[in-house]
Amino acid sequence: MDYCSGGDLDHLLMKQGKLSINVVKIYVSELVLAIETLHKNNIIYRDLKPSNVVIDNEGHVLITDFGLAKQGINQQYVTKSFCGSPAYLPPEMLTKNGHTLSLDWYLLGVLMYELLTGMPPFYHDEKAQLFENIKSGSLKFPKYVSADAKDLIQKLMIKDPMKRLGSKGSQEVKNHHFFSDVNWTDVYNNYNFRKKISRRRLLRLVRQYVCKVLGLQY
Repeated sequence: MDYCSGGDLDHLLMKQGKLSINVVKIYVSELVLAIETLHKNNIIYRDLKPSNVVIDNEGHVLITDFGLAKQGINQQYVTKSFCGSPAYLPPEMLTKNGHTLSLDWYLLGVLMYELLTGMPPFYHDEKAQLFENIKSGSLKFPKYVSADAKDLIQKLMIKDPMKRLGSKGSQEVKNHHFFSDVNWTDVYNNYNFRKKISRRRLLRLVRQYVCKVLGLQY
């Protein structure tokens, strides 16, 4: 991966507390295309959080660390692995009902909430209470969060993965009115997708991270 001089979003949040809605829209738009690209290649990411999103030399965001990614996944495939950071676990993983590609859209909602407010949506110091909040708690928003942003986050974080925005594909996420002023062609052309990352390269990245985690030679 190229050197990314902007650090990661976790570091940016520590410095700024929270980000403006305009900056969040830019980052989230690029992440939508990143998730879309992975899903088109039947890869579920499963580890979207501020520390795994880095900012490159041109100000674009890139996702890193494919250690929890899984290949061969489509919209119908259900996997039951338990993995991820506590504050970013989706409800279906905690209830052990299995998860699909829509898990990544839930995590995008969590990330967007944290970028706007400075904290994950259901955070609690006690892990048991944190998990209970994720499974049954309701989202609460500061007054400054716009109606469009709130609606998008709520729909991305619907607890039923089959009803979640994105469960029918990335296009329904891109069609949400929060992105009404986003030209997706411009986002695509201005971002690193112009490099046309191939399926082979994506799979190679996933294998490299898996081997690194397991201490194997690649």
